[in-house]
Amino acid sequence: MSNPITQTDFTRLRRFRQQAYQAFDHSKDAFFELLDAVIQTPAANSFAELSLAPACQRQWPSLYQALAEVSYDQQQLDELSLAAVPRAQVAHFGIDVMSVRRMRSETLAERRYCHGAAREVGGRGVIIGLPYSITAWTSQRSSSFAPPVNIRRLKPAETAVQVAVEQVLWLGLHTPSEMDWRAALDGAYGNREFFAPLQGTEVQVVARTRCDRVLYRRATAADYCGKGRRPVFGAAFRCKDPSTWGTPDEIVSFEDPQHGRVELQLWCGLGLRKKGRFVAVELIRSQIHAESEKPPAAHWYQAWNGKPEQLVSARDWYQTITHRWGIEPANRFRKDRLYAALPKVREAASSDHWLMAVQLIEWELYLARTAVAQKILPWQKPQAPAEITPNRVIQSLPGHFSQVGTPVRAVQPRGKAPGWPAGRTRSVPTKFKLIAKSRKKAANVSKNE
Repeated sequence: MSNPITQTDFTRLRRFRQQAYQAFDHSKDAFFELLDAVIQTPAANSFAELSLAPACQRQWPSLYQALAEVSYDQQQLDELSLAAVPRAQVAHFGIDVMSVRRMRSETLAERRYCHGAAREVGGRGVIIGLPYSITAWTSQRSSSFAPPVNIRRLKPAETAVQVAVEQVLWLGLHTPSEMDWRAALDGAYGNREFFAPLQGTEVQVVARTRCDRVLYRRATAADYCGKGRRPVFGAAFRCKDPSTWGTPDEIVSFEDPQHGRVELQLWCGLGLRKKGRFVAVELIRSQIHAESEKPPAAHWYQAWNGKPEQLVSARDWYQTITHRWGIEPANRFRKDRLYAALPKVREAASSDHWLMAVQLIEWELYLARTAVAQKILPWQKPQAPAEITPNRVIQSLPGHFSQVGTPVRAVQPRGKAPGWPAGRTRSVPTKFKLIAKSRKKAANVSKNE
């Protein structure tokens, strides 16, 4: 028989909740009741239905009031989340955009067209809503635990690449000096617009790039004809033309339990062109299932190592790339179980507050994963401690709320609300027109830039 769970098993979780509670100013009690209500409600059809959870001592209007009026120190909460990342190994982060669907919220400002699974606009994978760029720590390579450390909403004038650059620089500024970390991104960021602002910064990032990308080596003395200024770019490196590759700086081949025979090639000293500047990157070619007669197409990745004193091998970059997988099921978990798109609010700031609640809930689940006694439904199988999923933890955690405790203060008795003032007219909410971003006119530059 396993040992009974004691209060000491939830010490880290209680400390995290207390520190997060102290970062809030206004409406923090109703906001924290909302966090516990999400954990206790396995299926909510509306946002107001969360007020029926046992953790909610207040009435349902307080939920909406909490989202509208809550105030907190976001920088302190993000640093608190970052401090919960273990230091024992290299920390792998993933950055991706998650869109919160707001198709019919005409009174919500700053909506925009976003990528999504639903085919709402023109029968394509485009939705209308609020996009959020999420920087998440991916705990293990095959784990769906990916709690965020920073969430930024993409405003209409911002692009995902611009916000991702700011988030990477934020990681470089706020991660503890003793923490080794790397970040991985998908193919939308493997371009010069992302890597150019990172030149000279002490960050380590890798992003997938196109299979027809053209890069350049630095010009040598042999490339100078003796007239005019010296060239910056030397011979071209074309990913689709093996004759231009030359000898890789590193070749690695190993067996992977998931991807079979993996062959990696790494080239250093390459760069992208951006208005005559040389944007230095490293290039990795990854071939999985190389033992197969018809292996899948190879993937290409660009990387920037801003710490030259720390050698990052091709296999190290591969580990960072494979860790990024966890952010995909985490996005689905946020929408399906943490109700990221449930509250239909009128202010974009209220939606931002709700995503902060989702961030705190995910960290609570991660800190409770080793302490909870699994609640297993008849059709479910037990999960090993190293393989436990966020869904299993949130299913089991409500049974331990008495041991975890809550920082929320008791509800103070109040009189009856005065209601709507007599003679005050009701205004119709303003509707905002959805404006698509116009494409910039093509600049008169080379097709390779």
